[in-house]
Amino acid sequence: MKLFKKKSFWFVLYGICITTIFLYVLFPAETVRSKLESSVNSSDFIFRSSSLRVSFPFGLKFKNVTLRSPSFGQNPVFHGESLDIQYSLLNLIRKRLILGLSGQAYGGSFNGSSAVLSWKKIFPPAEAKLYFKNIDLQKFGLLKNKVGGEISGKAHGFLNYETDDAGGVTEGALQVFISNGAYPLAEPFLGINKIDFTTAHIEAVFQSEGIGLKLLELSGERINCSLAGDIIPDADLAESRLDLKGTIEIIGKDRTKVQVAIGGTLANPVFKYI
Repeated sequence: MKLFKKKSFWFVLYGICITTIFLYVLFPAETVRSKLESSVNSSDFIFRSSSLRVSFPFGLKFKNVTLRSPSFGQNPVFHGESLDIQYSLLNLIRKRLILGLSGQAYGGSFNGSSAVLSWKKIFPPAEAKLYFKNIDLQKFGLLKNKVGGEISGKAHGFLNYETDDAGGVTEGALQVFISNGAYPLAEPFLGINKIDFTTAHIEAVFQSEGIGLKLLELSGERINCSLAGDIIPDADLAESRLDLKGTIEIIGKDRTKVQVAIGGTLANPVFKYI
């Protein structure tokens, strides 16, 4: 091809290569890391990482990332071994800044994207799509604090949501599959103090007025459960109100299957026979 025979082409290619090499080698990682941490940090959130480097093609990779908030207690909002943030050239024609996300956390991995209004305010995201797998729920300390009990199991699934100008969630969805897990009950039900399950499947939708639980199915050696209903969020997640109905089957010498209604809160659910 004539293009490859032109000296100007090779000079341009050489310039691009040299610029890219110098960018990666001479990148001011500590300065950029400090500025990014400052852009996230506020009275509500504190962001920290141990190191930062350039990530191909247009990204930054953080190591040992921690995001904390006084309103969330001692456990961090998020802690991960790595976080890779990628910039898309399509942001040049978009109103919102879309960032690609991937990383390692809680024994598993995640990837997706988030939309922010500007580099000066990258948290919390205005919208997000996240896929995750092999997440060890027992390592997720924030979940224990917010739900009011230590949930165990390995989780995979996806989460997406959008917010309004005030930061309230207007729509979204969650789908989670959990294997080999357990959840302790605040009060015994049908002689059971803890729900041990082999598999669990959760589907929920987020709306401005609350969370619609489309499906919660549990299956284990001693119990099968199928529930649906609504969850009314509270500023303290553990105090979110439950309005669920469905069936619970206790497996033993004599199988017991009952229709139940579950009220109370996430931290202290109240079971009633229908």
